[in-house]
Amino acid sequence: MNLFSASAISTAILTGASFLPRIDVAHAQRRSFEAPHAQDGVYAVDVTTQKGDCDSAYHWTISVSGGHVTVAVGTPIEASGQINRRGIVDLTFRRMDKAVHATGWLADGSGSGTWSSPSLQCAGTWHAVRHN
Repeated sequence: MNLFSASAISTAILTGASFLPRIDVAHAQRRSFEAPHAQDGVYAVDVTTQKGDCDSAYHWTISVSGGHVTVAVGTPIEASGQINRRGIVDLTFRRMDKAVHATGWLADGSGSGTWSSPSLQCAGTWHAVRHN
């Protein structure tokens, strides 16, 4: 089963804290005045399979905001995890019962790393370049 069948994933940034307790809202407001996250932006990601029967290559787009990765509403892939301020990538992408775990780094608008999926029995590398 092809986890990333779309040729490109549109971006969406999810925001909002209106239902959080007051202390959390205050914390969220303080964070909005912090310096932007160095890795924030829209990235073109090239994924290469090196092991297993997954497609040999994928190309998709992600959005990073505050270190959190999002995908477009309606896209059948969910992202979780984050990219920390030092650029360390630790993400999981899910589609139904299939998952891909990606690790690596981002710095100065680009990055690379590895990915693996025990559920798909595939693994490989990825490379990302920021659009903006």
